[in-house]
Amino acid sequence: MTGAGIAESGVPALKDGDYRVGIDLGGTKIAAGLVDIRTGALTHFRRRPTPVAEGPAAIIRDVAKIAGEVIALARAEDRAPASVGIAVPELVDLEGRVCSDWNFSIEAIGAEIEGLLGIPAMADSDVRAAAHAEARFGAGRPHQSFVYVSLGTGMSYSLVINGRPWSGANGFAIHFASSALALPKEDDSGLTIANAEDFASGKGMQRTFAHRHGNTLEDGVRTLEAMRTEGDPAGTRILDEAAEVTGRLIAQMINMIDPEAVVLGGGLGCSTGRYREKLEQHMRENIWAERCRSIPLLLAALGEGAGVVGAALAKPLGNLRQAIKVGS
Repeated sequence: MTGAGIAESGVPALKDGDYRVGIDLGGTKIAAGLVDIRTGALTHFRRRPTPVAEGPAAIIRDVAKIAGEVIALARAEDRAPASVGIAVPELVDLEGRVCSDWNFSIEAIGAEIEGLLGIPAMADSDVRAAAHAEARFGAGRPHQSFVYVSLGTGMSYSLVINGRPWSGANGFAIHFASSALALPKEDDSGLTIANAEDFASGKGMQRTFAHRHGNTLEDGVRTLEAMRTEGDPAGTRILDEAAEVTGRLIAQMINMIDPEAVVLGGGLGCSTGRYREKLEQHMRENIWAERCRSIPLLLAALGEGAGVVGAALAKPLGNLRQAIKVGS
């Protein structure tokens, strides 16, 4: 179904550019698929481990390979994608350049993938991409403003206003838990320095469990939830502590920003059970304004696909600088 006109189904026929490849490049996995940017429909979904230990060249190789698979399938169906969008768990500036290397060091991934595949490619921050997808097709769609909070291996956020994620002056408005905070110790002997992400993220919870009990969790938070249901206090304690830290942080965000809703995404954010229950409890208990305590706390409607769909929606971020200036 291509070209102009109306298809037999009554749906407008697709035009060039209606399909794009989205790639969610994470610290543990690469997910990709073909996205219809009119509807958010995701097809030809693919997933494979990220070869972080092999270095940037191997990561770019695997990203190009998985994208090539999706492009070949799409072209065979006469649905040639117009571009490739890549969402990465790093800082991405307003020109689409990757400016950090917490998970892997890839500076010009968009340009390199474009050279390998022969179609335009651009990068964006993974949390901003997922927030964009939820604003356009998911849980954030009914709201003029919402905060998308990604909870998984790490913790990050994106504020969305009128359907557009706020990028900040440099493109770096994604952090809310990664800075070390200082508070006085109870015995007044000095300050306690702590980083919430190091403690309350999925990776942090695994690290805490290993430190306290000397062994690792086989399946992250799901293992902790299973331990809790079996009456193991160790799993319950770690879940409760991480949920309280995160709930209090989200409450602080609500106190500062006053959004219409909060959307939780990521593997940890979309989990159900005691973690979600305690997170919501502590979030609502620590919101200052009584009117705001009933704020909707929603799960990402697109689930694992949010990053892939959002990546496909990516545009050259350099265009945002002028958009910010004119307020469009």
